[in-house]
Amino acid sequence: MAEIRAKGIIIKQSDYGEGHRMLSIFTEEYGIIKAVSYGATKTRSKSAASSQFLCYADFDLYKANNRDIMTVNAIDTLDGFYPACEDIKKLSLAVYLCDITYSILGTNNPDARMLHILLNCIYALAYKDEPPEKIKAVYELKMMCVGGYMPELTACASCGKSDIFAFDILKGGMVCHDCGGKYLVKMDKTLYKALEYITAAEDKKMLAFNASDELLKRLNSLTEQYVSLQLDTRFQSLDYYKTMLEM
Repeated sequence: MAEIRAKGIIIKQSDYGEGHRMLSIFTEEYGIIKAVSYGATKTRSKSAASSQFLCYADFDLYKANNRDIMTVNAIDTLDGFYPACEDIKKLSLAVYLCDITYSILGTNNPDARMLHILLNCIYALAYKDEPPEKIKAVYELKMMCVGGYMPELTACASCGKSDIFAFDILKGGMVCHDCGGKYLVKMDKTLYKALEYITAAEDKKMLAFNASDELLKRLNSLTEQYVSLQLDTRFQSLDYYKTMLEM
C-alpha cells in the first residue's frame, strides 16, 4: 500500500458506481493514471468541483498493492481553466486534444514534455486571444512529433529525393512525383512554412506565428487527417467539436 502526491490535470471523467467518479489524471511523475473520487457526484460533496475535467491540481492518492486504479484522498486545485470549460466550443476542443493525448501515450507512461504541451494549449484556449483552430492544428502536429510521428519535410518520405511537391498524409511527409500516393495535400510556400515552423519551434513558442483564416483552414485539414491516419483512429470528440462549430 502506498500514498503518493502528484501534480496533474484531469483529462477524462465518467460516473462510476453510486455517486462516484472515475478520473484519468495526466501527471508528470506517473503519466496518465486512473483514480476513483468516491462520492464526487453526490450532493454537498467537497470533491465535486475539483473532480472535474481540466482540473489542474495537486492530488493526494492512495494505491493498494494489487490494484491499478488509485483512490483520490484529496485534491488541491491550482487551476480549473474555467473560461475554456464554460464555452462549449472550447470545451469540446479540449476533449479532443485530451483524446489525442490518451491515444498517443496510453496509461502509466510518464512524459513531462507532452504534459507541458497540453497545459500550454489548454492555458491558451482558456486565457489567450488565440484562434481555437490555430491551437488545434498546432497541438495535433506538435503532439504527433513528440509522440514519434515526426513528418519528413526536407526530402521524399519514401525514396529520399529532394524533388518534393506534396505532403502524403499516409506516408508521413513530403513526397516526390514518383512516390506520391492517394493521400496527397499539395503544398504552397505558406502551408509548408507553417508545417516547418510548428515542427521546429520550441514548445513555448509553438503558437507564436501569424496565419490567415484560409491558411488555418488548410492547416487544420492536413493535421487532423494526419492524426487520424497515422494513429488509425477516428475521434468522435473531433466530430462533436465540428458539430459545435456549426451552431
